[in-house]
Parts: sequence; C-alpha cells; structure tokens
Amino acid sequence: MRLIACLILAVAFFYFLEKPIKKHATLFYIATVIISVLSVLAPKKGLPFVVDYIVKNILARGTLAGALFILVMVASVCPAAKLRGMLLRNRGEMAIIAALLTLIHNISYGKYYFVALFTKISELDAPRIFAAVLSLVMIVLLLPLTITSFMVIRKKMNPKKWKSLQRLSYIFYGLLFIHISMIFSISIVKGHLNTLFDLAVYAIIYIIYLIFRAKKYKKQRILCIFLMVVICALYIPLAITGVKASKTQEENVSTNISLDTACKDGTCEGSATGYSGKTTVSVTVSGGKISEINIVNTGDDEEYMIDAKDVIPQIIEKQSLEVDAVSGATHSSKGIINAVRNALENAK
Repeated sequence: MRLIACLILAVAFFYFLEKPIKKHATLFYIATVIISVLSVLAPKKGLPFVVDYIVKNILARGTLAGALFILVMVASVCPAAKLRGMLLRNRGEMAIIAALLTLIHNISYGKYYFVALFTKISELDAPRIFAAVLSLVMIVLLLPLTITSFMVIRKKMNPKKWKSLQRLSYIFYGLLFIHISMIFSISIVKGHLNTLFDLAVYAIIYIIYLIFRAKKYKKQRILCIFLMVVICALYIPLAITGVKASKTQEENVSTNISLDTACKDGTCEGSATGYSGKTTVSVTVSGGKISEINIVNTGDDEEYMIDAKDVIPQIIEKQSLEVDAVSGATHSSKGIINAVRNALENAK
C-alpha cells in the first residue's frame, strides 16, 4: 500500500507542479538533497509520528524513490495519452530526483550492509549478500544514467550515444525488481504475509508494464513474455513458502506460555522470529516477576529494532505479554514478545 500511495502522490506532484519543476529544476534538486541529508541525520527516536513514519518507511526504505523509478520506467508504454505525455515530459526530472532520494536508502542501510559485505561477510546470509551486491551494481549503473539526465549534460552529448547509454536503465529496472524480491523474501520466508502482499504489488506492476511493452514493441514480445514467466516463477514458489511459514509461525506462537504461569527465578534465553531473522533475548526473573529483558542478538535491521525495543518496558511494567506491537516495527516487536515467551517457557 505504501508503494501505491507513493505512486499516486508522485503523479499528483509532477502533474500540478510541472511548470515550476521545469522552470526551476535545480531548486527542486537542491531541495531533494536537503531532504535526503536531513533524513539521514534525523534522530532515531523522538520525531513526531508522521515525520518518523515518512523518514523510516517512505524515504529510508526507498519506497518513494522506487515509485519514481517505476513512473520513469512505464512512461513510454503508459496507455493513457495524457498521463503518458506528462510522464514523458517530466521523465528526466523524475529520474534525477529518484536517484537523489536513493541516497537516503543507500546510506541508511549501506552503512551496515556495505561495510559488512567487505569486512564481516560471515554475518550476512545469502539473500542479504546478494541484495548488497546488487545494490552496488545498481549504484554503478545509476551514476552515468543520472549524470546524463541533467539537461546541461544531455545537450552536450551525441543524441545516439545518449540513447544508447540510457538503455542501461532497463538493466537497472530489472535489477531493482530482483533486489526488492531478495529483500522481501527474507521476511516472506519467515511467514510475514503483509510483505508477500507488498511484493505482489511490485510483481503486478512489472507484469503490466511488460504486457504494455510487448503490445507496443512487437519485436520485444518474446523477451517480455519470457520475463513475465520468470517473475511468476520467482513469486509463486515464494508465496507458497510464505503461506506455509505463516501457518507454522502461528502454531509455534500458540504453544508458548503466558506470564500467568509462575517461572523460576534466574536468567534464561529464548528466541523467536522477528521481521527478517531470529531475535534472541535474555530474561531475568526475580521473585516470580520479570525484572530485566535484554536483546542478545537479532537478525532484524537496526532501523526496526530501535523502535521495537519499546515493548520491553511495557512488558516489565505490565508483567504481561498482552502489549501492543510497535507501529512501524510490528514484526520486530512481535519477535521480541514471542522470544520472551520462549524464554519464560525455558525457565520453567
């Protein structure tokens, strides 16, 4: 749903501000850079809810940038004439703003994953390694594509050479879908069906794009059909795995005990599935009550865990696992809650 909302907002933004953007493009680029810098430097806690949600779920996760890249991708094959005209006229500006917004995503996640890729690769699982490598390849592709999208640069280039270079964008769009699929697959195989839905939205958009492209460019029809088959071949098995994992996760959680059952005093550990990996906690019980909960290790991103940890004082204060998951870090906070359940079961 976030992607759909971003697509609608992006279309409205460029539709109503087309003339100012064309006339003062540089100012919009500077504003985008400022937003990117402020988002990266923004405190992890204490922001107003709306601002916090936009920074973490729209900007840092690359949702808005992805939406703009999709609009650039579909511009030439959009069946609605007026919309197609608007997208084509603003294609260059959209591409530049999208590229500048990816700074937020690459810095927010790259400061750990890119560093780990070259220094502590053993800490990363195969999907994260592959996703990180793809990110680096996409950055290499995006640099010349973005630079040559600036009109001052484009005017100095031979038109044929410029068009030839811009064909690299199709490789970028393909890698973008694979990258998104790899990232989402990490949580889908853990049984998080909302992520399965999010990936379905991307898959449907790409398939629709290929359908319209095949219709417009007959010479590319076989290639488009092949790519559609590949997308389905990737998504369907992943969907089946996700549904099975979701059922297994529900069964496992239902067997965990509640705090109504007395536990032995002492410290014990327990684990449960978070958003994209296993979360392990240590729970200290004193006088039959929980006195301390610490995160031992987690496979979830720091961006989520910072907020997810807010459930810990709630559990201790209420001496209950009937606490609300943290908005924006729902699965990570549920992972902590279920890990505490598991720890208490181990303490019996």
